[in-house]
Amino acid sequence: MIMALTENKSDGDYKAITSKTCCAVVILLSASFLFGGYILVFFGIKMAAFELVGGIFLLYVAFTMLINSKNSFLYSGDAGEKENIAFMPMTFPLLVGPAAMSSVIIQSHNITAWQVKLIFIGEFVVIGVLVGLTLKLSKVILNNLGKTGIKFITQTMGLLLGSLAIGLVADALKLLLPGLS
Repeated sequence: MIMALTENKSDGDYKAITSKTCCAVVILLSASFLFGGYILVFFGIKMAAFELVGGIFLLYVAFTMLINSKNSFLYSGDAGEKENIAFMPMTFPLLVGPAAMSSVIIQSHNITAWQVKLIFIGEFVVIGVLVGLTLKLSKVILNNLGKTGIKFITQTMGLLLGSLAIGLVADALKLLLPGLS
């Protein structure tokens, strides 16, 4: 999906998107870890409902990948909005989705010591650096694959992402509607 979203971007645009995505990953994981449980409780949101909407969004992303659509609500062709894909859909839900956020929120309930919380935030920074390295490598791959290779990989990954999304939706529906099980 990242390759499909960035295939027509200049090197400068790609670097800006990569930097913003790395920072957004660290911020989203850290915010979920520190405040996610409080936010869900404040708004009365069940974790299963959060996972359901994330799964539906991932299903939409997978569908656009499968049909190789350049027209999507996920990103605009407007030149002024080129970097916006760094936050959505690249950071959320592709790199930090409902499952990752749920996992981080659940972990935060078991941790009270601020020293341990700082260690977790340090781990999120390491994850951000690894995301940056991965995105740099994906640009090298993108430059060497060609249009046919990109289309093949995009549609294959769309199929896998769709399968993952259906699993998230099914699991969330079982929790929200126990009679379905």
